[in-house]
Amino acid sequence: TWFTITSGKHANRQCAECHTNPSNYATFTCTTCHGRTETDGHHRNMSGYAYDSNRCYACHPNGRAG
Repeated sequence: TWFTITSGKHANRQCAECHTNPSNYATFTCTTCHGRTETDGHHRNMSGYAYDSNRCYACHPNGRAG
């Protein structure tokens, strides 16, 4: 896996929790678990931020904050 689903806050998650199309793992969502209010709050004044799963992955490809 490229995304760290074996440790940290994403540990023990099932693939289908994020990958909504079982025949295309390029299709995924972050926003099912990461709600807009909380996520927007963590990204105040971040250049290029958008509440969008592809944008999440662009900045957090390993699933970690920071």
